[in-house]
Amino acid sequence: MTTTTLQSGAPRPQSNTIPNRSVDDPFSAANGTLRFANRQSASAARSAPQTQTRAASSSARSSSGRTSASGRSSSASRASAQRSASGGSKQPPKKRKRLRKKEKRLILFAAGFLLFAVLLFVIVLVIAGGCTKNCSAKKTGVSDGAAEYNPGQETEPSVDPNDPEASLPPDLPAVAEDDIIDRDVTIEGVPVRNTTVREARRRVTEKLEEKKNSLDVTVAYQSYEPVTLDAEAIGLDYAEDDLEYALKQAAVGTGSALSVPLTFDGDKLREALYGLNDKIPNHAVNAKAEVKFKSTKIDNVTYQQPYWEFTNGVNGAKIDFAALENEVRTAIESGDYTASLTPTVAVSEPEVTTEALKSQLTLLSSYQTNYATKAGEKEPELDQNNRNRDINISKAVGMMQVTVLKPGETFDFNRKTGERSEKKGWALANAVYQGNTYRKEAGGGVCQVSTTIFNAVLRAGITNITRKGHSIPSNYVTKNYEEGLGFDATVDYPDINFKFKNDTGNTIYMFVYITKNNARRKNINVEIYGVKEAGVEYKVRNEILEHTPSNDESKYEYETDKTMLASAKPVEIRAAHDGYRVKTYVDKYVDGKFVKTVRTEETIYKVIYPKYRIGTAEITPKPTNTPKPTNTPKPTATPKPEEPDEPSEP
Repeated sequence: MTTTTLQSGAPRPQSNTIPNRSVDDPFSAANGTLRFANRQSASAARSAPQTQTRAASSSARSSSGRTSASGRSSSASRASAQRSASGGSKQPPKKRKRLRKKEKRLILFAAGFLLFAVLLFVIVLVIAGGCTKNCSAKKTGVSDGAAEYNPGQETEPSVDPNDPEASLPPDLPAVAEDDIIDRDVTIEGVPVRNTTVREARRRVTEKLEEKKNSLDVTVAYQSYEPVTLDAEAIGLDYAEDDLEYALKQAAVGTGSALSVPLTFDGDKLREALYGLNDKIPNHAVNAKAEVKFKSTKIDNVTYQQPYWEFTNGVNGAKIDFAALENEVRTAIESGDYTASLTPTVAVSEPEVTTEALKSQLTLLSSYQTNYATKAGEKEPELDQNNRNRDINISKAVGMMQVTVLKPGETFDFNRKTGERSEKKGWALANAVYQGNTYRKEAGGGVCQVSTTIFNAVLRAGITNITRKGHSIPSNYVTKNYEEGLGFDATVDYPDINFKFKNDTGNTIYMFVYITKNNARRKNINVEIYGVKEAGVEYKVRNEILEHTPSNDESKYEYETDKTMLASAKPVEIRAAHDGYRVKTYVDKYVDGKFVKTVRTEETIYKVIYPKYRIGTAEITPKPTNTPKPTNTPKPTATPKPEEPDEPSEP
């Protein structure tokens, strides 16, 4: 929250005073002390040799004309002293050397100790001065543009040079509630002479409340309802500390016309003014993007196709808030508490443009597969399977027609569809069973939806994918069967799922819908939109690492049927499928040039050998009946013999 001062209060002194500085001593207190200590150290160092000389002279004088205990005269002693001073001592050289080193160490130690003591003294003085300054400071207020002296402000208080009474004493002593103010002084225009501090507080408080509540600034635009700014709306108020300081200054300080500053909350002011903008007509309208649906009938079934519709933004008008806020501040600070202001209206442009939206909703990738919906009357079983498969695919597509994924969110196919059972409206259609054959299952055919989405996701550059390939390769991924190996994605609720995580760093939008292909086929379409990197394209490819043909007759399987003639043609009950081990790649290209491979995956399709049903039954000839004898026929002429038939080819 920012606070703006409307009117400056009486300046307040700092508790510590700065020592006077002479022209020839421009140093601060700390530097001056250090300088003085250095002079004393130098003086002591210079006086040390003189003291030693005077001591030596005194010793010499006291021994002059005297005889030592050894019987030698004082002249001999003087000669010995001279030899010692000149280095002519008869002490061993090593001992003299050790003495000299010891003397040097003592001198260095003494010098270091002296320097440490001086520095410590200086630090104590600096800390003491800073503590005195900081500890006497009062809490600093917050200003939002207008100048204000706050209690405890570390800068020098502002003083009016034209007011001789504006200079304050170094400090103000404490005052009691019953102390009488005996000076001719006013606070906020209220005379407080000959009143107690308690009474003065009451009178000044009433004046401040009256002044605060008199605020009634109106901001109006044309004939629209104006906005009224009162004390509560902008947080206009005064601080108790400022009032107490003014009372203390009136009692024991100087100055004849004192005041207590009123402040307001700049954030509240802006919030109050923003409400006026809603009343200004012809606001700018941002561009927008909406998902619309196009209805299409296919075989008497209505399908919805999603698409983006963009609406351009429109210029409008808005209040110049910076200028209006400045006008309000000026009015209040000048004491015009009942000002009527008219805001300046400027042309405003849409903050969101169509171009910006389209850059966020660029087509990243798309993929399409098609499937049969009818087989005809000659193949009733296949026809029914295709119709049920169409029901399941349409149902799954409708459950995930428009999907929005923010960065890091995951698409979960099984979660979208839920359990796929007949009770939940899923039809029975062929699905891979036990990895090598087909059988009717509820929801059969939805794997083509997950496979179509998988291929679109790969081409959008998404790499965080959970997917499993079919046991039997799918024939609907590409026209060229082997080019589609490794690019299918099977699902089986709840055990096998297809999921992917949006790792693009931006929000993506996925459209899934059905369109007509021809009289007996439909298309599954998947489109992914988002922020596209300039010049970037993702391409997919596969590599067949191993291929195992399924034509090894020694591995064919047979099943006998006693009700089937042995001579009948074997019936295929499991189709053959070659085995493959394939590796898929997703490659990144920039401006048509290969950059790197961003994703690889291996898929294994086990070889499936065919299985046949054969009969074991033999043909048994039917018995013939012998005709009963009839009347003896009359003899007839013997016919001519005929040529026998030629034997037929086996």
